[in-house]
Amino acid sequence: MALDLKRELNSEQYRAATKTDGPLLVIAGAGSGKTRMLTFRIAHMLEEGIDERSILALTFTNKAAAEMGERIRDLTGKPLAKLTTSTFHSFGMGVLKQYIQHLGFRNNFTIYDANDRMALIKEVITNLDYVVESFDLWELSSLFSDVKTGRKSFGPNASQKIRGLYEEYEKHLKAYNAVDFDDLITKPLDLFSSHPAVLETLRTRYTHILVDEFQDTSLAQYRIVEALARESRNLCVVGDDDQSIYSWRGANYENLVMFERDFPEREEIKLERNYRSTGTILEAANSLIVNNKQRKEKKLWTEGGRGSSIRLIHPANDDDEASTIADEIMLSHKKDDRPFSDYAILVRTNSLLDTLETKLTERSIPTAVTGGTSFFDRKEIRDIISYLKVIANQSDDINLLRVINTPRRGIGRTTLERLRRVADDHKCSLFTATEIMARSTDGQVREGLRLAVARFSALIADYHQELFSGKRPKHMVLRSLVEHIDYKGHIEAEHPDNEALVAFKMKGVSLLCDMLSRFERENPAASIFDFINRLSLAGKEGDDEEGGKVALMTIHAAKGLEWDTVYVAGVEDRYIPHARAIEEDPANIDEERRLFYVAITRARRSLILSSCENRLRNHIETPSLPSRFLEEIPKALFDEEDPARELSGDEVVDKLRLLRERLGQRIG
Repeated sequence: MALDLKRELNSEQYRAATKTDGPLLVIAGAGSGKTRMLTFRIAHMLEEGIDERSILALTFTNKAAAEMGERIRDLTGKPLAKLTTSTFHSFGMGVLKQYIQHLGFRNNFTIYDANDRMALIKEVITNLDYVVESFDLWELSSLFSDVKTGRKSFGPNASQKIRGLYEEYEKHLKAYNAVDFDDLITKPLDLFSSHPAVLETLRTRYTHILVDEFQDTSLAQYRIVEALARESRNLCVVGDDDQSIYSWRGANYENLVMFERDFPEREEIKLERNYRSTGTILEAANSLIVNNKQRKEKKLWTEGGRGSSIRLIHPANDDDEASTIADEIMLSHKKDDRPFSDYAILVRTNSLLDTLETKLTERSIPTAVTGGTSFFDRKEIRDIISYLKVIANQSDDINLLRVINTPRRGIGRTTLERLRRVADDHKCSLFTATEIMARSTDGQVREGLRLAVARFSALIADYHQELFSGKRPKHMVLRSLVEHIDYKGHIEAEHPDNEALVAFKMKGVSLLCDMLSRFERENPAASIFDFINRLSLAGKEGDDEEGGKVALMTIHAAKGLEWDTVYVAGVEDRYIPHARAIEEDPANIDEERRLFYVAITRARRSLILSSCENRLRNHIETPSLPSRFLEEIPKALFDEEDPARELSGDEVVDKLRLLRERLGQRIG
């Protein structure tokens, strides 16, 4: 069945989908249906008789590439086994598998991930007789990546030692027949320059190239597609310069300019009609982003109506902010019968995630955390859950190993190896092995160690008995355990100079006990295993049919996603824009503004911006100023809630000081 593109697409999408020859630049605003346009464009190309093997569609995630291929197959009704929809790195890997022998490698090469790279750098340092501890391995790894991809050079002041380490790192990779992740982009370029026949073969095959999210391409990635399309000129790039937020990982904002220079005959089409957000949200986004001067002029619009005002709230501090947001979501969920998956909370930095997740968890609001550590992945929570699992099921060797020396009991690796041998000899669990060792009288185990093992064994056995006796509620047994092992003392020993962090971690442990208490009240007939199984699934299941989960994530992670209601927390100077942009490199303010633009345009119907009066910084509550970006949005678009309380004299002084600092930075 023939595609009816005029019926399926708006006029600009139609132009972009049917312009299949020659270079094309599509500036696709947020929510403008670019993915739909791209899939119809490729389906149209196939319908026009272009061989599927000649089409190369590149994007940035495996998920996006797979979804694009699936949608094209659905549109055409064909299997399209030879159509290439791929990430840049997967495409580069395919090129290397076919041609890497020209660079002196074997085709069965290994790809080193970040951990492998760090291990190899460490090995190189050792081989050169340097002291490993004198280097920051993560910093060195980042430098090597930047140098390899052309983001940085060693510079005239770089030490010969660092240059030598890099050269040895590269030699080791070749000796091990391995490439790192960056090589998947840079080595195809090496092939193109050193073996023109390889480039010509690929040019002959891929005569029509499309690039999605073009604003996120690095210089090396652009050079790949430019080289492939230099003769055919059939290169379509789709992106939005207003959503370029990944310079820190190599995205090159100048690639749009380079494309215009390298393909002067290009046609340019703008997709400005937005199918996602209300008119009010779009007006705010347009008013904000127009303050970036180095951008393609565009103005998002919608036929969907103005919608409600943007709410601007001023909580007193972090706790008040998190409580307010959690309470509002719960109230709206119950009153309006809306699924939790309708809501998202976005933040600029990972540091703001924990308090928000804790308040959501306290209210039993299911939450999917992206960009930080989930509540159930925090070390202290995993420790106590492991204790609970071992006490309930003494045959659970994995969780026993986690807690047998937490807090420290002097039970180290040698003892664990001995326990493992006992377990193997007696064909029993590790817990039973601790009981056997505790009763040992053969003198092979040091008395102090035998007593430590005996005390641990008795602890587990005693709490197992109490947990299943029914004499006390299970949550009280768990609280008693936390006190008995002095878990707070364990945390204090690990963080001796950080009382606030200790308090935060213990608050999480208390919250876990509260969860068990609530579970007991709501499920009086349930067993402890039912609770443990629920914890095991927490944070690991997808959205359920009834309610799903509130999305809690960084703005970077939210790009490409959308929700009916979006809260943006921490809309304050030093958070967005980030302190680094304000203090160290004001040139990055434009990217911070683009980041705020991305946050705003995630919302379909309701947008709530939160700017705290005070914010916890370095464990000290400090006055905050609303983000300077709020001043760039017309006040008429806001429904602003005035802070009810009066500021103290000291707070007024602090506010004035912050204001003077900001004004000084702007004047300077």
